[in-house]
Amino acid sequence: MGSALWRRSSYLLDRIGTAVASPLVTFTDDPRRPAGFGSRLFDGEGLPSRENRVVENGIYLTPLLDCTSARKLGMNTTGSAQRHGAMISPSISNFIMSSGESMPESIISGTQRGLYVTSLMGFGFNPVTGDFSRGASGFWIEDGEFTHPVSEVTISSNLDTMLKNVDAVGSDAEIRSSVIAPTFRISSMTIAGC
Repeated sequence: MGSALWRRSSYLLDRIGTAVASPLVTFTDDPRRPAGFGSRLFDGEGLPSRENRVVENGIYLTPLLDCTSARKLGMNTTGSAQRHGAMISPSISNFIMSSGESMPESIISGTQRGLYVTSLMGFGFNPVTGDFSRGASGFWIEDGEFTHPVSEVTISSNLDTMLKNVDAVGSDAEIRSSVIAPTFRISSMTIAGC
């Protein structure tokens, strides 16, 4: 978010126009998505909403900005303001990771050994450093097949490293909330308690 950038409290500081993810990764914030959970015609400052490409093919294009953060950064607002009572700050609407071309089954069958995560627990992300650590559950994969369920493990890495290590993106995005993502594979993370 732009508010974190002007406060200099983001690992994405001074990285606009640089690679922050794998070339397979594109993130879009689309408040005009029909029937989206976060859809809105106007932002919290009354400005028309618009689609914003945040990351395209791994390149960081723009933070989401309200008028205050845009002014402090010398940029233009992205129409992403949201009201929280009397407070206004930039926020996502419908935040979408673009689907890839791989079938999710082929991603699983092409994984020699790994964890297929179905749910995350707790909050363990430091936006200043990018460090990520969350409780997780899912299914263990060996030789491209699910072998047994896994619960009460911790997965950890750094978000910068995680996004750069995305090596497969599925074609199966399901809409369950305002954050939408297909199946994707991260080539390497630390797993504890498995």
